[in-house]
Amino acid sequence: MSDTLQLFLKIFSRAMMLLLVLPVTNCARGLVARWQGDDSADHAGRITLNPMAHLDLLGSLAILLCGFGWSKPMPINPARMRSYKRGVILVSLAGPVTHFLSAVILMNINAIFLNCMTVTSDNVVAVLAVSYVISTIASINICLGVINILPLPPMDGFNVLHQLAGNKFNRWYYQNYRVINQASFIILMILFFIGDITDGRIDPLMRLIMWVANILGKTTFWVPMVFG
Repeated sequence: MSDTLQLFLKIFSRAMMLLLVLPVTNCARGLVARWQGDDSADHAGRITLNPMAHLDLLGSLAILLCGFGWSKPMPINPARMRSYKRGVILVSLAGPVTHFLSAVILMNINAIFLNCMTVTSDNVVAVLAVSYVISTIASINICLGVINILPLPPMDGFNVLHQLAGNKFNRWYYQNYRVINQASFIILMILFFIGDITDGRIDPLMRLIMWVANILGKTTFWVPMVFG
């Protein structure tokens, strides 16, 4: 594929992520919250697959330009849940789990597609383009899932840690809230850009993403045996 086509497909894949995948992730959060007794997202009209209800302008631009970003926060009120701690944990896990499940589904679809297609000189570009779009959306899902499970505020992983940690940790966090959140922002920026700064020699976040991608990719083992 030409560089121009690859750039177009990359932007197109990120747009599809915004329009198709992020609404599913947000719906999953809202549905889990409603299951736990909080119908705030339902009343706000956020349990919908309409992407316009979820898109944040800056977050959407970040995904289009950088491959990672955010959507509008879901209106969740843990105080209305039957169990505050369990509700927060389940809602926090709903996003990353949905991202990983989406990645697994897309990886398997891509494997089936490649195993079923007969590649010729006439269709090789089309086959590569479709496969590239599917795999790129899967990769973005993995990236967002991994970033969300980081135990740093305001990520979902920290929300889970916050609920599972004892009172001593929680008191320490609230006493140092501003400093901890500022430090978290700096750590996240370092994780995002240290790979570029060091030319890939030091890139713990990307290594974690690749490790998760390798594990999820193993779910396609059955495709060659059935379709190969």
